[in-house]
Amino acid sequence: MTTASDLLWLVGFPAIFAAVLSVVSVAVRGRRWSRRRLILTASMPLPSLGALVCVAVFARAVLTPAERCGVDACGMAMMFATSGLAYAAGAFLLGAAAAAGIVYSLGRQ
Repeated sequence: MTTASDLLWLVGFPAIFAAVLSVVSVAVRGRRWSRRRLILTASMPLPSLGALVCVAVFARAVLTPAERCGVDACGMAMMFATSGLAYAAGAFLLGAAAAAGIVYSLGRQ
């Protein structure tokens, strides 16, 4: 059984780590981006990769003929993809919050 703390370790911390690493690397290089652009750019990479995988799984499940699906295998794949998209959205929000904290602590404009 997956608990909320397991999901935080699997989804939240990698997203936060990637966002913090991205915002620090862009901010240190001295690019004069706005706060919004820094936050959105830093929080996008990891959740977008996860969302692309989920969309591919969903599309493959939808396009598979009923004869090849077996007993509700395509339905389970579509449910996995839908919940994965929700996790990707949550990871984006966590990454955006972490990136915003770093950007505002650095005093960027």
